[in-house]
Amino acid sequence: MGDQPANLGVCFFSDRLFYSINDPNKDKHLFRIGSFDYNFNVIDAITRQQDPNFSHVLTTFEQFRADHNIKSVRALTHPALECWSVFPKVVYDNADEREDHLSILMKGVEREVLEPTWHSLHNNEYKFLSVRRRNLMEGFDKLTKEVATTDFSSDFEMAQKWSGFAKPGGSFLMIGCHKNVISITSYLLGKFRAATYLSFDQPEDLPYHWLQYAKNSSWLRGLHETIYLFGIDTHDIEQALQGFWDDSAEVVKLNTLESIGVKAEEETYGFDLTAAFPAILLSLDF
Repeated sequence: MGDQPANLGVCFFSDRLFYSINDPNKDKHLFRIGSFDYNFNVIDAITRQQDPNFSHVLTTFEQFRADHNIKSVRALTHPALECWSVFPKVVYDNADEREDHLSILMKGVEREVLEPTWHSLHNNEYKFLSVRRRNLMEGFDKLTKEVATTDFSSDFEMAQKWSGFAKPGGSFLMIGCHKNVISITSYLLGKFRAATYLSFDQPEDLPYHWLQYAKNSSWLRGLHETIYLFGIDTHDIEQALQGFWDDSAEVVKLNTLESIGVKAEEETYGFDLTAAFPAILLSLDF
């Protein structure tokens, strides 16, 4: 790879960390894709920094810095650590209204620990709000404090980045599969339409949750030309939910270099690339 500074993309699923390092000299080319296995839940260790397991994750990031000339770290956060909601744009346009709605949404949580970000939607009469808690993000910050540039992306932002990178056009649904949580993001004609996430105990429970959410979120029943899946246990998620998707939709598991649209020196891996997909996308410049 040489001495050129590179990007490190990272994501966490259950007890595994997946990473990708881009090759800054070649467009859409990756220097390395890999993973680390732990015997504990990585997200839990990061958000509970007093957990002795956090030091193991910290050591991994220190090793990244020692072994590679990393200029930026981009990491995927976990949906369950965030609150997502949609508000009318008139609420966003009025600062007092924004704060009042935020206090209602996050009742009981001190304002100073909240990090709200607002995103544009296909329907410009509404705004999408994502809220993180600073105390839960402190662990992520500590992992990346020695790197000048850091960025943390939510699951729904993977669809945004995919739209910019692959330019699929039309309408698509992107589903991020985590342990006991899935995120669902809808894009319409290249623009962000909506997103939500569902918690579940077993994949077999997902049809019930999907129907419950679809009562108030009609976009879940909308037509999508393509369904993209990334994360872990994507087969089980597909089997549980395919009956709710348009029969004509193409289901794409982002599990090969070709389907993602990148190249790497190694073409085969000892893990499913659907779990490394966010890290791959985050490591790229486009």
